[in-house]
Amino acid sequence: MTKNVVLLTSLLFTGVVHSVQAQTFKVGDYVDVNTGGAWAPCTVSQTVLYSGKVGGYMAFCGPNEVGTFALTDVRARAATAEDKRVEAETAAALARQPKGNSVGAQYGTRDPATCANRTAPTKGAPSAEQARQYFICDHEGDAQTFLSLIANVKVQVAPVSHPPDPRASYATAPDLNQPAWDIRGSFTQYSCYKLSTMSNAFGRTHNCSVTDMPTATGYCYKNNFGDWHCPMWDLPHVLAKGLTNQLPPAGN
Repeated sequence: MTKNVVLLTSLLFTGVVHSVQAQTFKVGDYVDVNTGGAWAPCTVSQTVLYSGKVGGYMAFCGPNEVGTFALTDVRARAATAEDKRVEAETAAALARQPKGNSVGAQYGTRDPATCANRTAPTKGAPSAEQARQYFICDHEGDAQTFLSLIANVKVQVAPVSHPPDPRASYATAPDLNQPAWDIRGSFTQYSCYKLSTMSNAFGRTHNCSVTDMPTATGYCYKNNFGDWHCPMWDLPHVLAKGLTNQLPPAGN
């Protein structure tokens, strides 16, 4: 009886060892990893070798590599519908990213908008569309640590002008002899980060934070060169926590 128990125990133990040894993963496999007692859905980023044998794994959980995990802290999981959606979204975003070394290409986005001519109208208030375009050109640009882009821009121009306030904040110094027009509107702010700072394909395509700016206000005015500027801010929402790990705006 004792011999049978010992034999059965040996067989069970051998089976467990074989099962553990068979549970190996390759880069890109969907896994759950044990992060301090909670299992998190991730993908394998690297295989860690000890004395020539697999001894653990590193994993991406979203855009970041989160650490090294022992074999017992990594388990297989089936790809979910959300996994497949993100995988397809990432592949499509990689395919449409611009090539080269332009400002936009460094961030995986379209280039920031520029205005070749800012002199229209020569008299009177700018139209809502003119104010909208001047606002976009004033607001978009490379801030070195991130690229500022905007979308969903709506602008209204006040029907009555007033002298520029020299104490107010303007994009450039206003011509104090020319009238200014109040504007208000809304937009979606994108702050996108350089692809070179991202660790994986998901991060290189979901490299923007996004914040809605629903109550923006500002001015349209001419500077001393006769060029129009239409800066607009939404101070109550500037410090609002936006959505992270988002795709760039359409057009990249």
